[in-house]
Amino acid sequence: MRENKTGERPAVYIVVLNWNSWKDTVSCIDSLKKITYGNYKILIVDNGSVDGSEEILKERFPELTLIQTGRNLGFAGGVNVGIKYALKEGADYILLLNNDTVVAPDFLDELVKVAERDEGVGILCSKIYFYSEPDRIWYAGASFYSWIGFTVLRGCRRKDTGQFDTIEETEPTGCAMLLKRELCGKIGFFNEDYFCYYEDLEFGMRARRAGFKTLYVPSSKLWHKVGETTKGSLAMLYYMMRNSLDFIDTYYPLPAVMRYIRYMLVAGMFSFYVLVTQGQRFKGMKRIYQGVRDYFNGRFGEFKQD
Repeated sequence: MRENKTGERPAVYIVVLNWNSWKDTVSCIDSLKKITYGNYKILIVDNGSVDGSEEILKERFPELTLIQTGRNLGFAGGVNVGIKYALKEGADYILLLNNDTVVAPDFLDELVKVAERDEGVGILCSKIYFYSEPDRIWYAGASFYSWIGFTVLRGCRRKDTGQFDTIEETEPTGCAMLLKRELCGKIGFFNEDYFCYYEDLEFGMRARRAGFKTLYVPSSKLWHKVGETTKGSLAMLYYMMRNSLDFIDTYYPLPAVMRYIRYMLVAGMFSFYVLVTQGQRFKGMKRIYQGVRDYFNGRFGEFKQD
């Protein structure tokens, strides 16, 4: 593994974004303090929390740097603050990690080991399990289907029997992404117009077009409290609908007639999802309508309720 002039491993800054969920962040950081990698720093970015998170986290972890954004910048804006700080401080790698995760002690060693032996890789993602079912997979790579605007997580809800233990190229997940410094220098930062949802996919697409690979690394493991950050929120439907349309039009363009057929397919898939999985179906359908409306009106950024 590459070492710097002082014989240290590459410097990794771990960016943990917090928004009104300090208890999850405490659990996440407690697990990070047990990792075996030798050269890392934890950076907390508080996204304008109003639950006392900043004061609690400063008191609990006085040795860590905490940046207060002052308002909710969404996932994209929040992690961009952390990435820019890390690059300024000389990070070789930046790890973006959801605060509702806990990690295996060697998870970062495994990611950096793979990154260091492959110059063509720009993003690396871990194998991710459900926190509530520790041997059941949430993410073992992913595929995006442009005709329906959906990302399908490989292996999701399947018990891990070693069937997804091969390193391979994939679509990324913002839940846990290790980024090379060189990648950020070439393609920039996350698309803040998206606010949240699909920003990881869009970032990965720009990385691929710039010649960088995204790799799934199964030997790096963590556990995710799936849905905790957006639990009870229908706003995710709005962001997913709006941002999926922008993503497919930008990166998978079609002639006009085919494009409108695809719009109907994507809206139909999201509507089916609401009807099957959501209790608040009327409100869910309203958020889908608002997402379509705002996409065509060019309204991006944070969702503003009517």
